[in-house]
Amino acid sequence: MADTDTIFVLSKVDVIDCAREMGIPEEAITDDILAQVKKGVEWGLECWSDVVKEAINMALKS
Repeated sequence: MADTDTIFVLSKVDVIDCAREMGIPEEAITDDILAQVKKGVEWGLECWSDVVKEAINMALKS
């Protein structure tokens, strides 16, 4: 479980749940696949600070 200072956590279980939603069995999610997913998520979150800033702006407007 994440501490109260953690904003976002993505676990192996989350990846497996996504795979199941896609019709992919858990057994297909090997350590190599997880490593590739991790790289993809890191690349996708490269501009995470922009996302956080926009979320702050949206929250302050509501």
